[in-house]
Amino acid sequence: MMRTGITIILIFVFCVSVTFTRRIHDINLRATNDPSSTAGLTQASTGTVSGYGEVLFSVEKTNQFVYVETTMIVPPKQASKGTLFLWPGLQPGGANFDPIDNGVLQPVLTWGTSCAPGTQPAAYSTWWISAQYVNTYGKLPGYTGCEQIIGTAMDETQVAEYESGTSDEEVIEEQRAKNTKKKIKKQGTKFWIKGKTFNNADEATASIKNEWSKHYTNHTQNGRRIYYRCRKSKRRGVQCSAGICLLYHSDSDKVTMYKTEAEHDHVADDVHGIDLNVKQCIEELYKDGITKPKLILRALQSRQLKVPTYAQLNNYLAYYKRKKYGSYTISLGELDQWCQNNSNVPTDENQAFVVSYKILYDDEDEDEGEDDTNGNVFRLFISSVRLLNIGSAASHINADATYKLVWQGFPVLIVGTTDLNKTLHPFGLAVCSNEKTKDFEFIFNAVQIGMQKINKDLLKPEALICDAADAIKNGFRRVFGNSYDQIMCWSHMKRNIENRICHINDKDISKEMLEDIEMVQLCNSSTLFKLATTLFMKKWNYNNKEKNQSVLDFLQYFDDEWLKSNSGWYEGIRLYTPSTNNALESTNRTIKDDGTFRERHMLSRFLTIASDIVRNWSIDRDPSSANPKQFATEPTITLQLWTSSYQWAKSNKKINCISNDSTKIYYIPARQLQSFTQTDLNRYKKQKFTTFNQFQKSFDIWCVEMQDNSHWKTSICNCPAFLKNYICKHVVGMSIRLKYCKPPPAAKTVPIGQKRRRGRPAKAKPALLVQ
Repeated sequence: MMRTGITIILIFVFCVSVTFTRRIHDINLRATNDPSSTAGLTQASTGTVSGYGEVLFSVEKTNQFVYVETTMIVPPKQASKGTLFLWPGLQPGGANFDPIDNGVLQPVLTWGTSCAPGTQPAAYSTWWISAQYVNTYGKLPGYTGCEQIIGTAMDETQVAEYESGTSDEEVIEEQRAKNTKKKIKKQGTKFWIKGKTFNNADEATASIKNEWSKHYTNHTQNGRRIYYRCRKSKRRGVQCSAGICLLYHSDSDKVTMYKTEAEHDHVADDVHGIDLNVKQCIEELYKDGITKPKLILRALQSRQLKVPTYAQLNNYLAYYKRKKYGSYTISLGELDQWCQNNSNVPTDENQAFVVSYKILYDDEDEDEGEDDTNGNVFRLFISSVRLLNIGSAASHINADATYKLVWQGFPVLIVGTTDLNKTLHPFGLAVCSNEKTKDFEFIFNAVQIGMQKINKDLLKPEALICDAADAIKNGFRRVFGNSYDQIMCWSHMKRNIENRICHINDKDISKEMLEDIEMVQLCNSSTLFKLATTLFMKKWNYNNKEKNQSVLDFLQYFDDEWLKSNSGWYEGIRLYTPSTNNALESTNRTIKDDGTFRERHMLSRFLTIASDIVRNWSIDRDPSSANPKQFATEPTITLQLWTSSYQWAKSNKKINCISNDSTKIYYIPARQLQSFTQTDLNRYKKQKFTTFNQFQKSFDIWCVEMQDNSHWKTSICNCPAFLKNYICKHVVGMSIRLKYCKPPPAAKTVPIGQKRRRGRPAKAKPALLVQ
């Protein structure tokens, strides 16, 4: 007949290092399964236990313990330090009954202070017993079955540990009902079969698949053995017969894997939590940007997978984020350590690393502390070798800061440059505690440090594209000096103008003034810009005869803000340099859409995300990847531009030509004009306009400076399209006229006077069909 075991456990727990070497003698156990009387208690054999041990007492499986008591000799008094616990307790070998169920009833013999409830004696004055109950699956949390007892050293102490409140008939009936639902499997001896031997521990650990979970560890003469259990079974229930074991040999670095002879015999219905395949699907969905629980649940339903509960999914997402990104919180010391661990230049050109960082604590000051730091300061710049190599060819720098990425509100600073396709190529990104002058000085200096680390020449940029923030300009000036062109982003400037010009009470005047400002923005040289702004101010001061105060206020604002302070917003300030910072602004949006999926992350987790963003930037520019973003050294001529250039070349415009040694200058009628007079041409060449209307009329003529046959793509035009895109239909059309190049056949399929529709051209139809 099967028997159930009751184990008396002695556990020695030390809160502080305490030496305990005495033996615990004469641990006696008596128990009965007769509910009517406790007089005829059965006596278990006397045991002697030292360290961690047990005394076993078994009864027939169909019977129930209704009363258990233990007797032990209280040990001598110990040293007056730390806390020592001894557990002579009741622990069922299988499922027990109410109210204990599968819990552990443990009277604790305590020396010292304890967190147990109830009144305690003075510390280190005597041994005493407090009731403790560890409830694993029980229905009565907080149940206690014994009271405190004061014990005198070397005295015999009797503890009534458990008395059932349920009759035998009720217990047996309940046990039979449970047995009908689930058959308890007897755990037999496992037979291990030797498998593969690995050279080191890393290889062995990597071979462990997700279907196994670490169970327990044994130390043997041959080495340490780590046993793994099947994850499909409950951790605290009947285990699956299948298992594996890793033997870490004590005499070498080799690791041997053993497998059980038995196959998997777990019950699928007993699996708790989310299935492993579902977890993998959830992780893939999260990586693809599907981060909301409801969307993930719908995606799992569409894949016909076992859908977890909403609470299970939320818990697993929290676990996955913690595993992927780390802890929510981070201190300056931990941030310092993270930067140190990621500061080495990697051999992989796409791997992100910390180029430079600076961390200041409360008791440290800035070297030149004109900026108000308000506490702790940190700055770090992350890049990759490939991004720095691309940046080494930069002649100008784009810079900006963006928010709504870090939950604490810290700004993310981005610097980069653009190629001749106006595509931004970032150098990297910085996370700083602020966006003041020293923060931008740090990121510009970090770029120079990065160039030194990859053995490249220091950057000597000739232009800075940014908004009107003084911190960016001052930080740039401290690192690169004063000899550069300050390009004010036209998009930022126009938005500010529109927000201010709307206060003019005459809408017709405000509309005309805005059109004049847009015309001034198209100036192709600094000389023409100064003349145009003078004529603009003269025009509106003269036309404002009624002394409209709103017009005067706007003119004063325009002069102070956009002529004296930030005057670099016209197209011709520097050739082959964008007049807007739209490429960097677009990158900021991409970071929020694809990098963080519009979620604000804690700083500790954003560090991992920032490294992934930099790595993705680098992979996108890897020549070995599909559709790489190459740094364009000449503008790309699209099919639409070929079409418009071919149609322009076929037109009958009158063109004047002036030849030089290696170049030819062509004067071309603008827009739909077919010709211009010599007087207009002379006025255009002199550019001595006396009114704003004369300045506007100068846009009726374009000037194209053509290079020779082999370098025709480096030709220059002063039309707005060329200033914005570095190529235009006049340059390509003149090259077609001069037979420097041939347009592709697809460019000739659109009738003269019509524009090409968007999309690819229609393919040829089959024979005998009219097209």
